[in-house]
Amino acid sequence: MANVKHYQPSNAKYSEREAQISRDMATLIEDKIDQPEIPDFSFGDICLTLGISSGYGHRTFKKVYGITPLHFIEEQKYRKAKLLLGSPENSIEMVAEMLGASSVSNFTKQFKKWAGITPSKYQRQLSGKRSVRNVKDSGYFE
Repeated sequence: MANVKHYQPSNAKYSEREAQISRDMATLIEDKIDQPEIPDFSFGDICLTLGISSGYGHRTFKKVYGITPLHFIEEQKYRKAKLLLGSPENSIEMVAEMLGASSVSNFTKQFKKWAGITPSKYQRQLSGKRSVRNVKDSGYFE
């Protein structure tokens, strides 16, 4: 169940086989990224699983979805990072490890590239939105 429908260019010309292969690639990528800890994998591994060359896989994926497979992988990792950082019990170190980052520093740099803010600032923004006030402080009559 790939989340890439919104990437499809309306004027794209591709065969049903290309569409199916691209959907299969997107699904395999999402399945890997949705695991509790992302396993070490490459786009070449995805293509090998499907029995196609990485060159053909890359061209087909881009033709069907309008973005490169590597861009799609990065977007899926960013989606998961935001989800994991949204849980107060997950530290930045835990999230970096779950995403398979080589270090917390590299994860922080990558997240800042994706979001424009650091993971700690992202968490602070979310915790500010989550604050719950009691009825007495809410302005409602009791």
